[in-house]
Amino acid sequence: MHKLTQEIRKFINKPRKQYILLKKLKFWHQLCSSLDVIEDSDLAIDSYLNMEFSKDDGEKYLRLYGLLQALFLQQDSVTNLCESLDFPDNLITNIKLREIRNIRNDSIGHPTKRGNYKSHHYISRVSITKSKFTLFSDYETSKTIIKDILVIDLIKEQKKYLSKILKKIIKVLKAEEKAHKEKFKMEKLEAIFPNTLSYYIEKIFENIGKLDRAKLGLRHVKLIKKFMDKLKESLQKRGIEIDTYDSIKYQYELLEYPITELELYFDSSKAKEEPRINDKTAYIFTCFIKEELRELKEMVIEIDSEYSI
Repeated sequence: MHKLTQEIRKFINKPRKQYILLKKLKFWHQLCSSLDVIEDSDLAIDSYLNMEFSKDDGEKYLRLYGLLQALFLQQDSVTNLCESLDFPDNLITNIKLREIRNIRNDSIGHPTKRGNYKSHHYISRVSITKSKFTLFSDYETSKTIIKDILVIDLIKEQKKYLSKILKKIIKVLKAEEKAHKEKFKMEKLEAIFPNTLSYYIEKIFENIGKLDRAKLGLRHVKLIKKFMDKLKESLQKRGIEIDTYDSIKYQYELLEYPITELELYFDSSKAKEEPRINDKTAYIFTCFIKEELRELKEMVIEIDSEYSI
């Protein structure tokens, strides 16, 4: 079970998928909680199987209560996991899993009064072993049913059916990701970076401090700004917002200020007005933009490589 939940975590923690899931925060919390409880209850169940069974009657009850509750919790957590991922799977329709739930409810959930006095249940103390126990059930029809509950079989059955459901979820997540990558596999984000980008930077450097050529400097700042907008649109086309990837968001925020300031600098110079920043600051901002655009390109190449897998 742990291997399967880790596989699901791998898919839901990928930036694009996680960003989509986080838009419905209550389901994101439900998803995380469900995965944790599936794993935690599995630890409890494995501990029951692996540890030597106690000879103390009180501890026997405690372990049996804990096991049956862990099985019940695990079913609930898989059901809620499916719901949080909008995955249609109703565990209650599975006869074997429903039987396990009923055994838990009869023996430790609501044994003293089930279904508005329809039945009453208790576990035979002397019957409790690691592998089984006997459940006595008295019904309103005066009928008494004595049933041997094979504990190890319950564990095996539940693991089998729940594992099938988790594998289905992984299959759906894998297919969804593959389809998305195939759609954009041939559209490289790196191709959005114009070959003339270094030329734009060069022209900005050349026109710093030259009032008569401020218009030319402004034009190339606007070309960089246009390229940034185009990259943003291409990411959005893939269902990726600027803040989907923390690194991309950080880079955009870093670039936004110096680009805006250079635009104002050349705009003021063109109008023969005193710019807000001086020539040296404009030069430093241009150096910064040049370096950060190089880093942004490296990030984009990394995203392209993810889509090529």
